[in-house]
Amino acid sequence: MELSNQNIDKTVEDIRSFFQRADVAPKDVLKICLVAEEALLRWQERFGANKDFQLYTRKWFGAPKITIRLKGQPFNPLDNTQEDDSIFSSEIMQNLLHHETASTVYRYENGCNEFVAISTKERKPLKIPGGSITVAILLAIGCSFLFGYLPADITATLLDDFINPLLSTLMSLIVTVTVFMVFFSIVSSICAIENTTMLGNIGVPVIRGFFLFDLLIIVLTIFISLMFFPVLSVDGGGNAHDLGKISELLLSTVPTNFFDAFVKRNVPQVIIMAFFVGLCIIMLGNRISNIKSIVNEFNLLMFQIMELVFETIPLLIFLCIVKTLMTSSVGQVLSVWKILAANCLAYGAFTLFMLIRLRLKTSIKLADFFKKIFPAFIVSLTTGSSSAALPKSLEVSKENLHVDEKFCNFWIPLSLVLFSPSKLIQLTVSVFYVAFVTNDNIAVAELFIIAFLAIQMSISSPSVGGGIAASFSIMLTQMELPLEYIGSLMIADVVTGNIFTAVNVLLRECELMVAADKMNFLNKA
Repeated sequence: MELSNQNIDKTVEDIRSFFQRADVAPKDVLKICLVAEEALLRWQERFGANKDFQLYTRKWFGAPKITIRLKGQPFNPLDNTQEDDSIFSSEIMQNLLHHETASTVYRYENGCNEFVAISTKERKPLKIPGGSITVAILLAIGCSFLFGYLPADITATLLDDFINPLLSTLMSLIVTVTVFMVFFSIVSSICAIENTTMLGNIGVPVIRGFFLFDLLIIVLTIFISLMFFPVLSVDGGGNAHDLGKISELLLSTVPTNFFDAFVKRNVPQVIIMAFFVGLCIIMLGNRISNIKSIVNEFNLLMFQIMELVFETIPLLIFLCIVKTLMTSSVGQVLSVWKILAANCLAYGAFTLFMLIRLRLKTSIKLADFFKKIFPAFIVSLTTGSSSAALPKSLEVSKENLHVDEKFCNFWIPLSLVLFSPSKLIQLTVSVFYVAFVTNDNIAVAELFIIAFLAIQMSISSPSVGGGIAASFSIMLTQMELPLEYIGSLMIADVVTGNIFTAVNVLLRECELMVAADKMNFLNKA
């Protein structure tokens, strides 16, 4: 066909359609079309509109390829020095010739000028179930196998001089960031309430409800844990040492120094101060301009910092599993199934309770409820992070479930901190598991200590996969149990992490619907 303007337009459109059908990256399709059009126009200017050319399209080893051929004297239309009256300058032409997954070339063969463009399909990232955490687990298993062939002194050096110090540092870093995140999340949630009257009518019942649910979960988990790990000693309950420890833990929640609580990462004290600061901000009202917006901005900042720090979670999991496999017997590693069974049974029982409660307390059908919250559920399932699902949870709660916007802004961020069923279950089971494998008994009075610590640690645990590792360490230390079994607990956490996180979102939305309906914040229109 001739090099007329009409034929050039038609050729460019044919090229566009060909590459689009081949799933080439949109950027490259656009660039190829622009360069092809410029090349044809330059040929038209050089050889005339009556000169004939041909377009050939085909797959070359699976890659889409086009060739535009024109007989005549050699003339490179892609030469960047061809300024004259060209549409594109040399700088623009150079940019257009830079493709992500394509290449555009000129060649002269057998008396013909040829413009050739070839591209691969748009590259899609390789998705591994579980992502980087799965990779960390596989690498940990492989490295542990290789370390088994090293001399004992070298293995001991790796553990004492590298793995243990790095593991301790990462746990401390995560706990530190989490303390600040908890503080600003609670203050920001309280700031969503307009005044103290509204806080008393809404905030207090909500917080009381979270506390009662936490106790229910712990009692349920204790009964189920004893089925797998019978370590309760009735004869040892109620001695002065245990009662003194309970009193000490309760008194430790009272803050005596604002900064000291953050330095020592005392989560209960930070929580109490967060409620106090939030209450003061509400009482001040508008007397301090923009204070609420500043708090919200700090809250967003902490979430951003948290996301960056939590990039180290796969490394933390890697180190935990390597340490476990290097220091534990095969029997201890295989006992992970008991942890999984206890966790899943307790969580399944509580989930069933919450779904029945939702159906009895509200008029919504469970099938409709699942459909409406599915976007938030899938985000938490794929990311393993409740924090990552927070924006989507707010969206589905307001738009799909029709819950009042102000109530959502208060309830959902607060629930992210104060209502984490899976963490409560895992932390409670962890104590019974380690006590069982170490042949330690748990006294009746210690059940109160376990409940107190589980609630405390569930609040301080980061809402990402593997973020519970530091809480396991603190929990076992407080109960005077050895830490070498944390790896087994982490293996169980990784296996169920994403599923449990997604179910956490489901349970929070269940209780949100019940609370909103009870307090008349549910738009039933």
